[in-house]
Amino acid sequence: MLLLPALSGNASCQAQEKANVLPETQAAREIIVELEELGPIRGNRQIRTTNLHFLSRMKSLDSGVFKLYGGLTVSRARGTISYRTGSFEAGTLKNETFDSNAIGAGPVLAARVEFARSGNVSASVDGSAGVLLYDRDFPAGASRYEFMFRYGPTLSYRLNGGQELSVTLRGMHVSNGQGFNTHNPEYNAAGVGVQFLGVF
Repeated sequence: MLLLPALSGNASCQAQEKANVLPETQAAREIIVELEELGPIRGNRQIRTTNLHFLSRMKSLDSGVFKLYGGLTVSRARGTISYRTGSFEAGTLKNETFDSNAIGAGPVLAARVEFARSGNVSASVDGSAGVLLYDRDFPAGASRYEFMFRYGPTLSYRLNGGQELSVTLRGMHVSNGQGFNTHNPEYNAAGVGVQFLGVF
């Protein structure tokens, strides 16, 4: 009989400890840090791009098989862009090459769909859209802002219950959305990246 109060008190303490731990577990946030290097795929757009992405999972906006993330992209671009300038009627039409080096940053929204998993290895398709503000008109002849779209597969390896390491293959399109004209010298790129996911 003397053991009953002690046992009930011990059970009460354990329940209290679980209650204290649960909010911390629920508050844990899934964070992704991704670094990627992308190169040009068109001859008149010789721009190399390095992107660094910081993403946080927005569980409240998950939809079915989709995981949604929001965050920040920092981008460094360097290279050249070529297009025609002048007038055919005036006889001044020619191809010119312009330096296109810039640094930009802005918000990004990303989505992930996992389509296969075997043990600690998983495969998914990712896509993202962001709006970046640059430190100069970029590419040359465009504007200070650009929309950046990225897409491609991701292969991930689960290190433990809360961490994953991934390699990514990405395509990218950058445009200011002003139509097909000289004010919107958009460019496309493709490349690879590495990604770390952690739950904190």
